Amino acid sequence: MRKCQLIAYVMLALISQSYTISNFAISGGQTVKGTCPDNEYWNNKGFCCDKCHPGFKLKEKCPEPNKRSECVKCENGTYLDNSNHNENCFSCRKCNKDHSIEISPCTFKSNRVCGCEPEYYYKKLGDLAWECSSCKKCGSGQLIAVKCAGEQNTKCQCKENHYAVKGKNLCELCVKCQDECPHLCKSSTPPNPLRSANPTSASGSIPQILVPVGACIMVLALGVFMLYEGIRLWKKKRHALSSQKSSPASEDQTLIITVAPDTEHDESVPFTNQPCGTEQNGKLPDCVPREIKFHEFFYFVLDEVPFGRFKELVRRLGVSEQSIDRAEQDHRNSKDAHYQMLKVWSDSGSGGGNNVLPCHRIQMFVDTLKDMYLVNCADNIESRFLSWDPSTSH
Repeated sequence: MRKCQLIAYVMLALISQSYTISNFAISGGQTVKGTCPDNEYWNNKGFCCDKCHPGFKLKEKCPEPNKRSECVKCENGTYLDNSNHNENCFSCRKCNKDHSIEISPCTFKSNRVCGCEPEYYYKKLGDLAWECSSCKKCGSGQLIAVKCAGEQNTKCQCKENHYAVKGKNLCELCVKCQDECPHLCKSSTPPNPLRSANPTSASGSIPQILVPVGACIMVLALGVFMLYEGIRLWKKKRHALSSQKSSPASEDQTLIITVAPDTEHDESVPFTNQPCGTEQNGKLPDCVPREIKFHEFFYFVLDEVPFGRFKELVRRLGVSEQSIDRAEQDHRNSKDAHYQMLKVWSDSGSGGGNNVLPCHRIQMFVDTLKDMYLVNCADNIESRFLSWDPSTSH
């Protein structure tokens, strides 16, 4: 049995070897089809031929192995950009479209590159078709995000505080609370920071230690605020006491202050917020406050109130959105526009006379600033216009 198996293996080996030798003899010792190097190609005569270089086309194939093919250079207006065995060259592209220009010329090794004139971009319409299309123009309320160049059309985006109008190439200014203007929407109930600290929340548990830490931070902030208010009130009270001690007038004396008449108005205007004593023996009252001109007050306010909080302030004072928009449209300078908003607020009040602000209006202004937590601004305005000092009267 083993002897038969051994004889079978020997016969198979001899058959395999004879098959390989016969194939080699049939092919004449040449390379098998499909195994040519990258710089050669298979000739239908049964051997590999060399390819032509870029810019050259095949004129005659190699007559036998190890013989070179005959190649000729591409004619003007044609090219071949790769090694090849083509018998014809490709025709160069023509830049004959409307508003088209030549970027690089046609050579025997490369095709012509076409582009478009300024204000136009290269738009592909298929594998070979193309055209020069006009660049997109950004509409009202938009600015350029990506410039029009090459194959890229203009891309536009909305300006700050604007939103895109559906179906139109423009953006409009945010003037009210809506989906596109969430920054104008204010929640009526402030979020509770402790409500989100639920350790059993399905969206992800927050460590329980954040709850006492947040409470401590809130208590600390409240304590600092109360301390600041206490120091501020103490300083104000001490200033009032020092002013009373330094006053030369006694309780039995009548303080008479002569106020120079205003060059612009014939009549003096009462300062309605200062307490004045009654007339005695036909003399002047105990206090005659100075006039506060609105332009003096306005320019002081413009330097004190932060720029980013100014619109919030005039809205709280009752100035309408229409008046705010009109002031911004009439004045390109922001400071002039804010001055106009203050003028609208001043004209909407009563009392004080021509070009003069009554004291109760200034007090309302100060209280509004305090409600906005602009305490330093409120204190500066209050000490400048509401703390009467004989040395500052004019």
